[in-house]
Amino acid sequence: MITVGDVMNMRAFDNIWLAAPCEGAAERKVLGVGTLDHEPFTGEYDLFSPGEIVFTTLGFARLHPDLAETALLELIDRNVAAIAVKNVVLKELPASVAARSSEAGVPVLLYQGRFMERVIADLMNALDDDAAEWERTHLIDSILASSDERAVRAAFFTIAGVTGATIQCIAARAVTDDDASLRALQRALEEALANYGERWDDVERTFVCRYRGRILGFVSFKRPPLKAIAVSDADLEKCVATVGPLICGISQEMALGEADLAVRQAMAALGTACNEGCETVRWTTLRFDAFRAAAKSDRLYSRSADLMRSLLFDYDTDHDAELARTAEAFAANFGDVRATAEALFQHPNTVRYRLKRIKGVLGLDAAADRELAALLILVYLP
Repeated sequence: MITVGDVMNMRAFDNIWLAAPCEGAAERKVLGVGTLDHEPFTGEYDLFSPGEIVFTTLGFARLHPDLAETALLELIDRNVAAIAVKNVVLKELPASVAARSSEAGVPVLLYQGRFMERVIADLMNALDDDAAEWERTHLIDSILASSDERAVRAAFFTIAGVTGATIQCIAARAVTDDDASLRALQRALEEALANYGERWDDVERTFVCRYRGRILGFVSFKRPPLKAIAVSDADLEKCVATVGPLICGISQEMALGEADLAVRQAMAALGTACNEGCETVRWTTLRFDAFRAAAKSDRLYSRSADLMRSLLFDYDTDHDAELARTAEAFAANFGDVRATAEALFQHPNTVRYRLKRIKGVLGLDAAADRELAALLILVYLP
């Protein structure tokens, strides 16, 4: 989605500023581009539609400044996304235009910079790129919701043109969270993966795209799947490291029909990298975090764990107890009563008493502590 704020940050401008206060100006969506080069009263202003950003020099008002006021008021009344005026003829807004802009929430921008045609061309390219990313984003959303391997293969062919036997995914984010850094990271990762593909004969294709504020990179291989932990994991990590400062997660190599799982793995590994302050995390090294990610993505598992936790939470609410906190600490300490007691600053006998009550709430009165620990580790895994 391109916004007025994105337009104002374009490098094509030498200087651009809001000509009058306009709340929420930067967040307005830009859906198209228009130009204004003729005076009002021609009837052609009806062609401008909501969502367009209209560029103009107001050259027709050079000899008749009142025409500029009329033209800008008409555009504001059509609820365009914004009006960008190169301040050649108009140096400041008429008071009536400033008031209407603030009232209607339609920003009027004044700018200095290159030829208007260059600005419009840059914005059109950005809109086209945004439209393509929107389509890819929704295709990726669709495959993450799919369990049909043929559908996954077809979707990945549409997204990236891949036809290989297996695929690996890289999910990355820039160290600094801004659009310019993200696009620079995309270009750098594209180049690194292209070089990686040239070095290995069994690489069928590499591809990189943006997805919800992150970068996804794909490497498709011609050969059959390798073992769970492959040499290619470490080699791909070395390749990604050449990109420069970034945070990323690398999936296991998967059959192409399971490419949706590769995306999930890479995103989960990226989440761990962000949480732990690491540059790169591979799915094959995640251990407990791998199972946590799997548990979170399975609705039946999550609902089952939610049920167990809610039983303890409701009991605590009704009886002013601390069973949920004790159960979570018991799981975190793998069923060690003394370690649980130390974590809670309680006597071990207090913990044993609470464990007995937890068994009663969960319907496990006859279970041994080790059985309770095994269950609670699963309950608190997500």
